[in-house]
Amino acid sequence: MLGAVTDDRERFVALTSNRFNAEIAKHFLRAIQHEFGKKLAIVLDNASYFIAKTLKKQAAADGLLLEFLPAHSPEMNPLENCWRQLREGRANHLFRTLDDVNEYLSMALPALNSPQIYEYLC
Repeated sequence: MLGAVTDDRERFVALTSNRFNAEIAKHFLRAIQHEFGKKLAIVLDNASYFIAKTLKKQAAADGLLLEFLPAHSPEMNPLENCWRQLREGRANHLFRTLDDVNEYLSMALPALNSPQIYEYLC
């Protein structure tokens, strides 16, 4: 699962059954562009799939401005707040099947409290 949150507290989440890599990340960035518009500045963490040269090249060609958080700084990433909420919501739950996980996510994702981006930037 990859996610994005805007300064207006809008959210976008993409689920994939594949492992994350630069190709998946490229599709994710294009999906964000489709959802929020062509001209975007996107702040990313330093996951290997986000810093791949092929992804940066595609982003530049697509007109995206990519900015990266300092390494090892999850406290600066507003999306970590969303992931924390998901982890807390699944605490002490046993998911026996992938369908159980998907059912949990279909209920939990819309209920997430999106963070105020401004609080992380200033």
